[in-house]
Amino acid sequence: MLSLFESVTLFLIAVVHLGSALFYHRRPTASRWLLDFSSGLGLGYAFLYLLPKIGYMTVALANRFPDAHPLITQRLYLYMLFGFLIYYLIDFKGSSARPSRVGLALNAVSFSIYNALVGATIVHLNHGNVTIYIVAALVFSLHLFGVNSFLLRMYPKYFARWMKWLFVAAVVCGAIAGGYTEKHSHYVSVATALVGGIIIILSVRLKLPARARVNVTSFLAGVLAASSASVVYSLLGAF
Repeated sequence: MLSLFESVTLFLIAVVHLGSALFYHRRPTASRWLLDFSSGLGLGYAFLYLLPKIGYMTVALANRFPDAHPLITQRLYLYMLFGFLIYYLIDFKGSSARPSRVGLALNAVSFSIYNALVGATIVHLNHGNVTIYIVAALVFSLHLFGVNSFLLRMYPKYFARWMKWLFVAAVVCGAIAGGYTEKHSHYVSVATALVGGIIIILSVRLKLPARARVNVTSFLAGVLAASSASVVYSLLGAF
C-alpha cells in the first residue's frame, strides 16, 4: 500500500508527463530555460548521485551474493557503458524529416524503463521525512520535463498520442513492482546501470544544447540543484 508521500510524489510526476506538451507550447521561453536547467540537473544527477549509487550497489550485490556470476554483481558499470554506447551509435533520424523507427523504439523502451525505475525508486525510499519526497518530486519532475522536451522536439505527434500515457503507466507499474522487489535486487541494479549510461549520453550529446546557445545561469542552477539534492539525500540517509 502506497503511503501519502509516495502517492503525492508519483501523482506530481504523472502530471509532468501529461502537462509537458501544453506547457512546452504555451510557455516557450520558460520551457527553454527549464530545458537548460534540466540539462545541468541531468549531468549533476548522473555524476553526483547515480554513479556513486551504482558503485554502492556493486559492492552491496558482491557482498550479498558472493557466489553469483561476476557479470551480475561486479560489472554494473559494464551495463552502464552498454547503455551509453547504444545511444551513441544509434542514428535517431532516418531522414531530415522522418525519425528512425529504431530510434523511436529505443526511446520508447528506454524511457519507459527509466520511468519504471523512477516509480520503484519513490517506493523504495520508504522514509518518514517529507523532505526526501519533496526533493525527489522536484528533481525527477524537472529532469523528466527536460527529457519530455527532447522527445517533443523529435516526436511531437507520437508524444501527444501515446508516449506520455506510456510513461505514466510505466511510473505506476514501476511503483507497484517496487513493492514486490528489493531495493538492490539483480534486476533493479542492472536496469539502473543501463539507464544511467543513457542519461549521461542524453545529457551530453542529445539534450545538452550547444555551448554558444546554452543559458549558462539556468544550466549551472541545474547542476547546483543536483548537488544540493545529493547532499540532502546523504545527510538524511536516503542513498
